[in-house]
Amino acid sequence: MKKEIGRFAVPKAGHDRGKPYVVVGYEEGKYLLADGKIRTMEKPRRKQRKHLEFIHAQDDLRKLFSEGEGPVRNEEIKRAVRLFSAGGRIKQEVTDVQE
Repeated sequence: MKKEIGRFAVPKAGHDRGKPYVVVGYEEGKYLLADGKIRTMEKPRRKQRKHLEFIHAQDDLRKLFSEGEGPVRNEEIKRAVRLFSAGGRIKQEVTDVQE
């Protein structure tokens, strides 16, 4: 499950359906998700694998998590999510999830 850390994920169900997050960890069979704003590194959202859709993107944060040059900051996650959402890719994924 370490290979998923740093990737973008979108919940398939729930009140946060369609909102992009970054996978920041894995604990007790659940992925820990953060958006840098409401769900921070200190208080991540917990979701099961079956409730998530992982998005393959070149601009994910896997390099930051794997380099280990210190902890990833909430500002970096927030910026990555904002840029990812602005790219229009998330709208395509969300329509695929809802169908």
